[in-house]
Amino acid sequence: MRSVAAPLLKATSSSSSRRPLLRGRRKTAVASVASTNETETKEEETKRIAIVFGATGGVGQLVCAKLLLDDSSRRYDVVHAMCRNRETGEAKLKTKNASSASSSSSSTNARLQVTEVDVREEKNVEKVLDAIMMEGGKEAKVMVDIVCCLGTTAFPSQRWKENNGPEQTDDIATANVIRAAQKICFKRNTSDTNNENNSKSRFVLISSVGVTRTDSMPYVILNLFGVLKYKRKSEKYLEQTQKENDDKFDYTIVRPGRLTDGPYTSYDLNTLLKATSSERRQVEIKRGDDFDPQETSRIAVADCVAFTLASEIARNKAFVIGTKEGDGGPERDRKKWETLFQQSLL
Repeated sequence: MRSVAAPLLKATSSSSSRRPLLRGRRKTAVASVASTNETETKEEETKRIAIVFGATGGVGQLVCAKLLLDDSSRRYDVVHAMCRNRETGEAKLKTKNASSASSSSSSTNARLQVTEVDVREEKNVEKVLDAIMMEGGKEAKVMVDIVCCLGTTAFPSQRWKENNGPEQTDDIATANVIRAAQKICFKRNTSDTNNENNSKSRFVLISSVGVTRTDSMPYVILNLFGVLKYKRKSEKYLEQTQKENDDKFDYTIVRPGRLTDGPYTSYDLNTLLKATSSERRQVEIKRGDDFDPQETSRIAVADCVAFTLASEIARNKAFVIGTKEGDGGPERDRKKWETLFQQSLL
């Protein structure tokens, strides 16, 4: 370095004709550094991703729609809708007639990625999540939130066919998602030693009311085939996994009652975004599992999920949510949701 710098300094001291050239070089160098810093800043921006499992179910479809809204609690660059069959998922979720759709519809389609995965196979889940995490390259900064809407019917039905009963769905498949997410998606979020709670990833699990009261009515009957038992087993696994990985992610467990409003099985996202209850519904939330709502609107559940993903008060807690006739729920009003959750802790 000295052998190069010394002649340059000598030349500038003996010849004034080179001073303008040196100033020009300095300006160019400063501009180059500024440009480089700006580029590096852009490259270091964190990409925020939401991954919704069970995305073609009644609640999952609505969750995907809510998370694609620009006024959601966390603005996601991409929402991955995870489903067993990609063609079925795109038929249910992608906006139809994209060529004639509005610019907002086109933007929604671009941000929604329908991804095929068999959640009953842990290696399959890991492979798909790893591919998602690698989309921006090994050095890309990615923040991932997970919403698990997996579930099946409490009693034997068509949905149980092909090994899709309560144990396979609410225990094995859900545990596979929790384990794979912790291993692959949340692992990258520990590089920042000053990571605050509101910047950590969040895992939201849709469970059910009554999971801790399977020895009392009516949950004794609802649990005849083990659906509540398996849901509670997955809750415990999520709680324990978070305790062991507190620096990586937080969780929220949402326990709805009997689901109403839907399921929406043949609409695209534009229709889902306009979905409203046939009656205005008041939302009730209680921490724990000591509340017995008569019903719960799927729309309210989806709005609740969108709120909890960025809520400090809902961090590492479980809540029962119900709806009833009233003056209407908070919908997407964060302040109203915050008030409801604060009241639930009293």
